[in-house]
Amino acid sequence: MESNYRMPAEWETHAGCWMGWPERRDNWYGNAIPAQQNFVAVAIAISKFEAVTVAAAPSQWKTARAMLPSNIRVVEMEQNDSWFRDQAPTFVVKKKNITEEANDLPLVAGVCWEFNAWGEYCYDDWSLDQMINNKICDIERIPQFVPNMILEGGSIHVDGKGTLLTTTECLLEKNDAGNFRNPTLNKTDIENKLKQYLGVHNIIWLPRGAYGDIDTNGHVDNMCCFLREGVVALHWCEEEEQAEQYQRSNQALQILEQEGLEVIKILVS
Repeated sequence: MESNYRMPAEWETHAGCWMGWPERRDNWYGNAIPAQQNFVAVAIAISKFEAVTVAAAPSQWKTARAMLPSNIRVVEMEQNDSWFRDQAPTFVVKKKNITEEANDLPLVAGVCWEFNAWGEYCYDDWSLDQMINNKICDIERIPQFVPNMILEGGSIHVDGKGTLLTTTECLLEKNDAGNFRNPTLNKTDIENKLKQYLGVHNIIWLPRGAYGDIDTNGHVDNMCCFLREGVVALHWCEEEEQAEQYQRSNQALQILEQEGLEVIKILVS
């Protein structure tokens, strides 16, 4: 059934947005209060255009409800951290050209990847995070697809037309803790999973993510993303400013241009 769905581009019309509520004192300074204030500002900005749901732990529900306006839904959901781009399901939409038998399928489904705190790196207990994607799909009453593969949303980016960006550093190499995301899967296995569950047919592998991104081990969203079909933004700097990042960006530039993509360089000091 998953073959009838595709992952849409970020700029396509949204029905809504899910956010986690920050509370970890070992991750957010100032008892997470500044982070909560910033999350509120982001939620309010998004809510001007689409429905927003904020998931907060039971101990934080009253705080979140008091800080957020009434048009933003707040639900109780325990979590180890609050980075829903990586922990929550990948929402996929029904393709237009499908068989007649598939016409009755729901318009949206959720791909429930496994999560292990960015390769067992950022914290020791992620048992609550592992259930976030299933809980969200249940609340939204949408089908759940389970690829049996560890993946974070920030490690991939799509144009909605069948092309996906990712990095070898994140999906195929060991992180600083010496762990692979999926030690039993090779490159072909991973590509097959991405194609099957996200409806893509062209996967562009960049060698590495941004220099210094040891937490995620090279997520592509810190390095490169689609702006529209055929056009990407690329993390860029001059060689004399940061030799290591320049090398990474220049490698990516060559691959992206070989793929026929227009590259807009975003200068980062």
